[in-house]
Amino acid sequence: MRFLSDMARRLRASVADDLQVRDQVTVDNLRRLRLGALLALPVFLGASGWMLQGWLTGAAMAPWQWAVGLTHLSGLGLATAMGALSHGMLRRAPTGRAARALVVLAALLTLLLGVALTVFFQWVTPKATPLVVTAIGVALVFYLRPAVSVALFSGMAVLCFAVLPLTQHDPAMLASGRVSALVIPLTALVFSVMAGRKNTVNILLSRSLAQANAALAAKQVELERLASHDGLTGLCNRSEFMRRADHELLRAIRHRYSTSFLLLDLDHFKRVNDHYGHPTGDAVLCHVARLLSSGVRVSDVVARLGGEEFIVLLPHTSEEAALRCAEKLRSRVQAHPLETDAGPLPLTVSIGVVEAPPRARADVAAAYAAIDRALYRAKSAGRNRVEVGALDADCSATEPARLAA
Repeated sequence: MRFLSDMARRLRASVADDLQVRDQVTVDNLRRLRLGALLALPVFLGASGWMLQGWLTGAAMAPWQWAVGLTHLSGLGLATAMGALSHGMLRRAPTGRAARALVVLAALLTLLLGVALTVFFQWVTPKATPLVVTAIGVALVFYLRPAVSVALFSGMAVLCFAVLPLTQHDPAMLASGRVSALVIPLTALVFSVMAGRKNTVNILLSRSLAQANAALAAKQVELERLASHDGLTGLCNRSEFMRRADHELLRAIRHRYSTSFLLLDLDHFKRVNDHYGHPTGDAVLCHVARLLSSGVRVSDVVARLGGEEFIVLLPHTSEEAALRCAEKLRSRVQAHPLETDAGPLPLTVSIGVVEAPPRARADVAAAYAAIDRALYRAKSAGRNRVEVGALDADCSATEPARLAA
């Protein structure tokens, strides 16, 4: 009983797998049908021409020659029709019932063609070569569902077994032919089921591999993003800001234009964490990050240095323009409190501003030292305000460069 239950479970799993890959298998079968029809055309054309050459020259022809020749001519028409239909299906609707029915019809007609040729060949030879070629060919060319394979090859065996006596009258040859009529289709049936199952497994494995590769690529992209961006707010992180600011300052010196920096610090942020909790504190940081990003130009760079501290790089910006931008950002944060379950949470920021003119040849550490002093003055003067700093010639040596830490 356990063996039977295992077999039933495997059968249900195979049916489910076949349903998953049905559309892709149909497309593959149509492509194989189109290619097979193209390759079969010269074969049937040459065979029918050879068998019917007596008719073309006016010579006498035996009945078996007419039968075999006309059967090959029918094969030529079948290959032409199936090739054209499969090509049309592939261009318009390569999946669906019509496409699957076309594949089954092509396999059925091919097997009938093999039975007909085998029966007509019995007039002159007991060999079952057409039966072998068509049965094995259908088994290997088309990926058929097991139930379809059983129906087609069993029907082929029964039909061939029944009609062989029409042309083979020798008892010994008839018995041998009937054995072949049973063994060949059943052997082809085994090949068909094995080939179909192997193709299904390969498709499922390919899909799993593609999904794994896509997930791996997504993880790689995410890791690369996290290496240069803050995981909470999505802004540039400290190291990425350093890289971009260094590059921008070098370009500003080369092209002789001013670059400005803004350093922003959330006022009384510790109270937010203590009173509302750290999840609300994280929401505040993300809220402010969105306000800052949407309040600057596309060419500007907004970064989170850590904690509640943000910094903004303003290329091609003088001190006057930087002050206007800082005041706009300060007002923007103040005018947009964070909506919480307990009601709106008012927010303010203190901002330090510094301009790095091209003649100063300042580095990022020197600019940070200057805006850090300006920010400290803004905090000391009552918060929620903007203060301007100035570069010092020796500030990079005298001030602690926390930005590069």
